[in-house]
Amino acid sequence: MRKNVAYFILLMLFISCSKKAEVSYNQKINSKRKFFEASFMGAKSILSKEGKKKFKGLDYYNVDTGFIVEANIIWKKNPIPVKLYNDSNDFGLHFPVARLKFKLNKVSYELTGFSSELNQVKELFIPFLDETSGNETYGGGRFLDVDVKSNQQLTIDFNMAYNPYCVYNPSYVCAIPPVDNNLDVKILAGEKLPLIENH
Repeated sequence: MRKNVAYFILLMLFISCSKKAEVSYNQKINSKRKFFEASFMGAKSILSKEGKKKFKGLDYYNVDTGFIVEANIIWKKNPIPVKLYNDSNDFGLHFPVARLKFKLNKVSYELTGFSSELNQVKELFIPFLDETSGNETYGGGRFLDVDVKSNQQLTIDFNMAYNPYCVYNPSYVCAIPPVDNNLDVKILAGEKLPLIENH
């Protein structure tokens, strides 16, 4: 009987700790979202004056840890650089340095990660499309910036997927995701289309 009680207490403690960790993660993501949204009404906003009047806030999917995946990295040898526009409307050469293989709901997917550096890559830029693109999310795809801490694996957190600046201001030019970065699954995580008044 005491063993059963002890097991029950341990189970409750485990569940309690798990919930606390998840709440902590949710708070972290939501805090980042609120901070980013506040920047749209600040002095350095990317919105035009007219855009600020129409802007009603950002819209996101609920935070879902099921959209955090571990990806195996396959580094490409001698990648050919491509021109990608960044959020300052300048374009620079980015190298498709890595192929990222991961599973989501037991189904295998792949994405290409880009870097402006060929050596000592510390971050990958991942533009992607999915089955929400053009409906709930921007038709031209969303972006991810992913830290590289290992040469073999990295964590892709789709809760951090964000829109390019051109979604909020047409004077910006968007980078276009490569064809092979089109996922045939709904990524119900990250940023949706912003809330903008259309009249």
